[in-house]
Amino acid sequence: MTSYDEIWTTFLNNCKVSDLDIPQTNQAIYESIKNAVMYMNNRLRTEFICDDVSETLNEDISGDYLLILANYIRYIFLINQKTYFENLWQPFSKDVGLKNFSTQLNSLKSSIELQDKTIDRLIMNTEVDFL
Repeated sequence: MTSYDEIWTTFLNNCKVSDLDIPQTNQAIYESIKNAVMYMNNRLRTEFICDDVSETLNEDISGDYLLILANYIRYIFLINQKTYFENLWQPFSKDVGLKNFSTQLNSLKSSIELQDKTIDRLIMNTEVDFL
C-alpha cells in the first residue's frame, strides 16, 4: 500500500508551491491527498481509497500514478489560490490600489492551464503504445 508520506514527499520533490500554501497540519495534508485522489479517480476511472488511520491508500500505486497524484495536489492548490485571490482582492482592487489585478489573475489562470496540460501529458505517457 502506498503511504501518505510517499505521496507527500513526491509532491514536495516535484511540484513547487509557495510555503504559505502548503498545509501545516496532518489533517490538512490528509485532506489535500484525499482531494487529489478524488480528482485522479474521476479522471482515470480508478478506485483508490484513502485510509487516514493507516495513512495509506488501499493499494500500491505505480510511480506514474504517484507522479500524477502529486501533480493533482498542485493543481488543486493553484485553483484554490486563484479562487482566494479573486474573492479577496477583486472587490477592493480599486479601493486599495492593487495594481495589475487582471495581470496577476491571468498569471494564475495560465499556471492552472499549464498544470492541467502537465497532468494530461503524464496520463498520456502512461498509455501503452501498441505500435
